[in-house]
Amino acid sequence: MPVTAFEARTRQFDRAPIGARGYYEPAVDAFLERVAATLDGDDDLSVSDVHNVAFAKAPLSKRGYDPTAVDAFLRDVEGTLAGLSQSASYYIAPALEHTHTRKPPWRRR
Repeated sequence: MPVTAFEARTRQFDRAPIGARGYYEPAVDAFLERVAATLDGDDDLSVSDVHNVAFAKAPLSKRGYDPTAVDAFLRDVEGTLAGLSQSASYYIAPALEHTHTRKPPWRRR
């Protein structure tokens, strides 16, 4: 089902499981506001932008948003943007098995 701008603005996510650090909430909220603006025609996020977004982890004393729930919602957003794209017939959905967690620079390869 397509995601609406209203859903992007009002979506609430559960907290990450106890003992885990989820996504940094203000970063996710700001990105979802850009998603909503794009769906309203006021921004220009692409499917690739959504697919490649990376969020920092929540501070050590916070749990942050559950990454699984955020990733699932972003997959829905990707599908919605692909459907809105004029070149949707040429769009090939990427494998979406990664997470949107930003890896520390010392762990990138």
